[in-house]
Amino acid sequence: MPSSLRRRAAHLRAAYTGETYPLAAPGIARHGVGTPYAGSGLGLDTCTAPQRRLRALLALGLLNHGPTSTWPRHVSLADVTRYTLVVSPHHDDLVITARAPYNVACWLVGRNRLPEIGLPGLRVESSHAEGWRLRHLPTGAALTVTSNRNGRLQGPVTPDSNYARLWTTEVPLTTEEHAVLNALPPLGADTEALLAALTVRLCAHAPDGSWDIGTWFSNLTDRPSRAHSHHRRLSVEADRCTLHWDSDPHPEDLYAALTDPVIGFPGTMGQQTTDGWWLHYNRACLTAHSVAYGR
Repeated sequence: MPSSLRRRAAHLRAAYTGETYPLAAPGIARHGVGTPYAGSGLGLDTCTAPQRRLRALLALGLLNHGPTSTWPRHVSLADVTRYTLVVSPHHDDLVITARAPYNVACWLVGRNRLPEIGLPGLRVESSHAEGWRLRHLPTGAALTVTSNRNGRLQGPVTPDSNYARLWTTEVPLTTEEHAVLNALPPLGADTEALLAALTVRLCAHAPDGSWDIGTWFSNLTDRPSRAHSHHRRLSVEADRCTLHWDSDPHPEDLYAALTDPVIGFPGTMGQQTTDGWWLHYNRACLTAHSVAYGR
């Protein structure tokens, strides 16, 4: 993709994701597919296989919360969505910029003497003045958490800054983490890609304000808030995913984020129903309902 088109695509992407231009630009695919503004050309869903797996696991953690959760209580990552943040997907990294990067990192990474283990296998690779470079041991994928709005980890590595005693890459997977990962259902490539699409659109919104995901916690449109208990349940059986929730975002907003002609997940086919919607991506299918309940 010519540099002029990449610049225009980066500005367009930033209008939908809340990224700064310097943060969005590295995530733009160098070789767009189809039109320069196609979803894959904006780079949200173009990544390595390890990144795709990491993002799918994050979706399972972020979108399971409360009594109907399909993950163990001590693995819930849903509180990450309470913070003001921006998600910036790159080809071989997932960058999260946040006003409180320390708090976000503490929910993502396990540490001693606390029951929460974060995302199983996620560790601190290096600490910096403004954030952390994290590494997921099972996949080798990288994740960056920083307060720098442009996604940078500036300054030298500061090993003493890890004052939360977050687990580092020197800590091998624990027995609990092995148990959680082994209990997960098999995820095919299409299912991983569909779940990953949810993660990278965590903060997506329409520039005209017609829809907004609001990090699954805040209603940023003019419609009444649906916030109740923030219960969420994302389950997977074979290639079928089911998502229930009882708060923001509005069901039509999430559908719009995945099907929008500019920022939507390319290759999907969907249809809205009376109580939600369904979406197909190759062999994978995601069915969404806006009320959380058990099986």
